[in-house]
Formats: sequence, C-alpha cells, structure tokens
Amino acid sequence: MKSLTSTLLTTAALAVMAHAAAAQDADPIRVAQITTISGGFPFGDTVPGAQSYFNMVNEAGGINGHMIEFSFGDDKGQASEAAQLARKFVLQDGVVAFIGNTSLADCDTNRAFYEGQNIGVIGGGPQPSCFMQPNWMPVNTGPYLGHLANWEYLFNVIQPTSVCIIEQNDATSQPTYEALLDWYLEQHPDINVVLETYTNDASQNPTPAVTAALQAGCDAVTLSTVAPNAVAFMRAAEAVGLDATFMSLGSVYDASVPEALGPLGEPGGLGPNGKGFFVGAELAEIGSGTPQINEMLAQFEKDGVSANFWSQIGWLSAMVFVEALKQSPDADVTTSAGVLEALRAMQPFDSGFAATPMVFGPGDRHSPNQGVQMLMIQDGQWTIAPGQNNGNYTAIPAVPDFL
Repeated sequence: MKSLTSTLLTTAALAVMAHAAAAQDADPIRVAQITTISGGFPFGDTVPGAQSYFNMVNEAGGINGHMIEFSFGDDKGQASEAAQLARKFVLQDGVVAFIGNTSLADCDTNRAFYEGQNIGVIGGGPQPSCFMQPNWMPVNTGPYLGHLANWEYLFNVIQPTSVCIIEQNDATSQPTYEALLDWYLEQHPDINVVLETYTNDASQNPTPAVTAALQAGCDAVTLSTVAPNAVAFMRAAEAVGLDATFMSLGSVYDASVPEALGPLGEPGGLGPNGKGFFVGAELAEIGSGTPQINEMLAQFEKDGVSANFWSQIGWLSAMVFVEALKQSPDADVTTSAGVLEALRAMQPFDSGFAATPMVFGPGDRHSPNQGVQMLMIQDGQWTIAPGQNNGNYTAIPAVPDFL
C-alpha cells in the first residue's frame, strides 16, 4: 500500500509532467521587431534588449505555457523596407504583435496596415506619428516631450544666457519640433534662443555648427542625437574653443560616452562657463540599483547584452507586452486580435523604468512616459544631476494640443 507521501509525490510529478506537455503543445506567441539598424540612426540594440526579456520569460515557462518566438528586421530607415517587413512578418510569418520597433520609417509607413490587421506595436518612438496612433505605444518619453523636460531643467536649473539649438536632420520631425519650440517660447518670453540649425546627424561635419554657436555667443548647446554624434560635437567644440554646457535627449545615454569624452565631458571640460554634459534619460538610470534594473542587468549579463538606452527600450517594450498578456489570462494570445484586445484592456503598472506608470490602453494615442531623469557626466560616469525632484525625475510641463 502506498504511503500518503508517495501518493502526493506522484501527484505532483504528474502535474509537472502535464504542465510540461501542455507547454510543449501550446502554440507559440510570434512577435517581431522592425528597427533601423544600418541606415539613419543605429537603433539596433533594441533587438537584443527585447530578446533578452523574452529569454527570461521563456525560461520561466512562457505565458500560460506559450513560448514567445521573436524575429527582427532592419528597415535601413527606408519606407519601402519598413512596408515589406511588416507585410512579411504578419502575412507570411503569422506575427501577432511588434515589440521594440524603433525606426525612422515604421510609424509613418505602416500605420494603416497595423490598424487594418489588428496589430499592436510597442517600441521606441522617434517621430511625432509614433505618439499619435491607436495601435502604437512608445515606451520612451520621445523627442518632443523629452525636449520639454530638458528645457525645463536647462532654463530653471542651469540658467544659461544664450542657447544654441542643433537639431537632427530629419525632415519628418522638423515641422512638429518648430511648432513645439514656438509654443514653448511663447510661454517663456525671457528665454534667449539665438541659433537653431538642422545639421545633426552622422553625415554632417559638426565643426560648422559649433563654430556658428561660438560666433553666436552661446553658453549652452542642446542636441537631439545619438552617442557617437554627441562625442563628435564635444570634440569639435573643444577644437574651435566653444565654452558651453551641452545637453542632449536620452538617446545619448550610453556608457561609452563618459569613457570616450574623458575630462572633456566633465564640468568645466570646455572652459569655465561649461557646466558639463547632460542628458535627459527617458528611462531609469542603469546604475540606480532598483530591483527592476538589477533583474535586467542580470539577464543582460547572462545573454551578453550591452546595457544602454536602446537595449532598455527593447527590454521595457517586451515587459509591457508580457504584463498586458498576464493581465488578460483568458485572451487568445496567438492571434493579433486577441493580443490587441489584451493591450487595450491593460491597466497601468509601475515598471520601475519610467517616470510614470506604463500602459497601452484603449486610447486613440499613447504617451504614458511623462518625464525624464536628468543625468550628467561626473567622475567618469553618468550620475543623477542636481536640482530635480530629489534626484528622481524632471516632470514634463503642460503639453500643447498638437502633441
């Protein structure tokens, strides 16, 4: 006669076996990512960031036994490539959602297709249209709300005399950016912006722009760029003798920047007027030591992934997606309509990565991340800059109606 313990062990073993069998038989959740890797801005680290989060989820048994299958494609920053990839992934490969998309072409090109196919997208929004669609949710603050938060810190804390703005050379973004700057200057007529140019991308020599800033007498320069370009601008500023504070959007938040700049990135590195190099990090500081950051870093180390702004975008996009499906355990996670229904039914949750709770939700547009964490280079590393909400986040002020 079997003992009670033996019976319980046998029952438990059968339950484990049954769960494993169900997991093996369950259809996978097929998702993909369209990202600009080889053209325009290099957003490619969003790919391993998302994959790493899905690795962690799959190692824990997936979502109700469904493993997540993840694919990606490089659209090279071209609309034709973005359109072809979207149709291949959805119509041929059976992808039910896009996770981590960070592209110069995707939001403008594929909106109608995503809505027609009931496809939800979570990713990094580099353009206005990414924040103005019912089926697209950016996890980052974005270049436009990010500008507002950066300007709040720049003018209220650093308080420069004259500001030069060097924007990215992206025609799709310029009208919205110019409207945003006009709106902000109307609210703050005392601000002295003396130069605005669109010469900030990898194809442009930064020397003419920083020379113009020197001639304009600017003691602060704002950029919208990525890490390699930011380093090039600082070195060009040193070469022409521009003594100014530099500030950029969170896309520059990369561990390579303090190392590449060395003393040049520190307060006073360009001269006595320069207060250093600042970024408005749109996601939590990687060295903050929070449980969510530590979990990400542990998995990144396991998977050999570099921790930076772009890999964080991929990780957080995947986290939001998985959270939405977990909140709707009865959703059909193997169809685009079922996944989109779960995304729209989602309730806000604290991700530990953003200033405000993350949520997809039912709206006709999505912009849940409403703040930045201002960082500066000090002692050879990124540190939380002083003078902001006890070191937490710089909140975004009132937002114009067109955003």
